[in-house]
Amino acid sequence: MTLAGMDTTANSLARVLELLADHPDAQEKLREEILGAVEAAGSNTVDYESLMALPYLDAVCRETLRV
Repeated sequence: MTLAGMDTTANSLARVLELLADHPDAQEKLREEILGAVEAAGSNTVDYESLMALPYLDAVCRETLRV
């Protein structure tokens, strides 16, 4: 029981990166969406609200958790 919640974030991120590496077209589409958000922000950082408004990023995260 103690180990049930350990490293869930790290494992999820690793799985996202693995799936993106396996699907370069999805990786490029996500990269374009994130770069667009960075350009719109006018700096090298994107605030939380802007990240939450990225539909493809949300879809990638949800699909990774589904798989």
